[in-house]
Amino acid sequence: MLLKPPVRRGMKELDKAAFNLTIPVTALRVPTKSVGQLKAELADDVFKLPRLRNVVEDESSKDHKIVLLKPEITGPGLSEASARLRALASENGWQAVTHQVTVGYEHWTADEILKAILPDPNHAPTSYEQIGHIAHMNLRDQYLEYKALIGQVILDKSPTVTMVVNKLDSIDNTFRNFQMEVLAGTTDFIAQVRENDCVFRFDYSKVYWNSRLHSEHERLIKRFAKGASVCDVMAGVGPFAVPAARRGALVWANDLNPASYQAMCDNIRVNKVQDRVRAFNMDGRDFIRKAFADFIALTAKAPPSLPPISKSNTSKQKANTAQTPPISVSSRSFDHVVMNLPAIAIEFLDAFRGLFRDITGNSESDSDDSLEMPLIHTHCFTKSDEPERDILQRACRALGYPEANYTELDAEVFYVRRVAPNKDMYCLSLRLPRSVAYAESADEPQEM
Repeated sequence: MLLKPPVRRGMKELDKAAFNLTIPVTALRVPTKSVGQLKAELADDVFKLPRLRNVVEDESSKDHKIVLLKPEITGPGLSEASARLRALASENGWQAVTHQVTVGYEHWTADEILKAILPDPNHAPTSYEQIGHIAHMNLRDQYLEYKALIGQVILDKSPTVTMVVNKLDSIDNTFRNFQMEVLAGTTDFIAQVRENDCVFRFDYSKVYWNSRLHSEHERLIKRFAKGASVCDVMAGVGPFAVPAARRGALVWANDLNPASYQAMCDNIRVNKVQDRVRAFNMDGRDFIRKAFADFIALTAKAPPSLPPISKSNTSKQKANTAQTPPISVSSRSFDHVVMNLPAIAIEFLDAFRGLFRDITGNSESDSDDSLEMPLIHTHCFTKSDEPERDILQRACRALGYPEANYTELDAEVFYVRRVAPNKDMYCLSLRLPRSVAYAESADEPQEM
């Protein structure tokens, strides 16, 4: 018998007592000294429900306990029990009894409670993204009239959640935030999360954070070697920039959103990577032009160096770190560029057309070979049945590169995740073509 809570279809205000259910359960009177053996050997026969004890006192004997059996076992004959349980009960004279068990709201899962309330008993909106203590839901229209109840159930059933919010609109492309409403809990949008050995703290109502991108953050960060130089154009609160710096990369990170910029500065300080990260609050295209011009000018004078990585604050570790040589940054230009704004990032590739010609005054034919072309990691969405072709051709249009020659690009298209039906997120890792970097202007077509 599969236990389910009482059906309370259409409930709008949560009444926890309405989910109490008292059922008769077959149990065994077992000597106290044998309880451990029974639970260890016969775990599949014992009653199991979260937060419900399956061994209770025997009011008729201090030397015995009542061990509750699973609901499928009915009657004193124990015919539904395992052969081993029947044998032990017979050999030891364990008496089968009936015990009344009350199962309440606290014992049911969120999924079980909501399926007993909502119109469709087969589906319940129990999925959410957790950001620190915040559970972020994206409720469909048919659930909105139950939103307060849903929020309270999620709050009650999630030990580490203290506030439940619901997304009200789409992400704003300018600052990458969205409106939300509090469904349950104490209103506190200051979240703290740990990711890739770093701590991030921010006001979730003002910035963008997506915990589902943890693996993508980690994947790219692992490509940034110690001593690499990274230009993070849409850095947010620093999920790429800060861990990359912790690994020994030199990072220049930017975000247009003032709240994201301030949180990024705080996270740089908290994670003690001030010596490896410079933060900016600029338009993305302006930042690309300024960062490359300033960085190339800087490296022309002398190769930058970074303090060695220290993983401990102990005196011995600090002494060892002091004897470790600094990290050398050998590239004349940025090794990597990150543009993590999937809705429009691919359009920002136009900022790289003619960039190196504008900075150096050289054409491609007399360009400086020591200025290596950066690897640009651009996140984007696509609904195409041919995602790689779609993304590469869009990149060509932004770069001013011949679209027909998209297969000649030095590029990799990596699948990140599905964000909606027929809408996927990818990361395009593209080596900037030298012909694009030294083009005369954004309007001049390339000769092939």
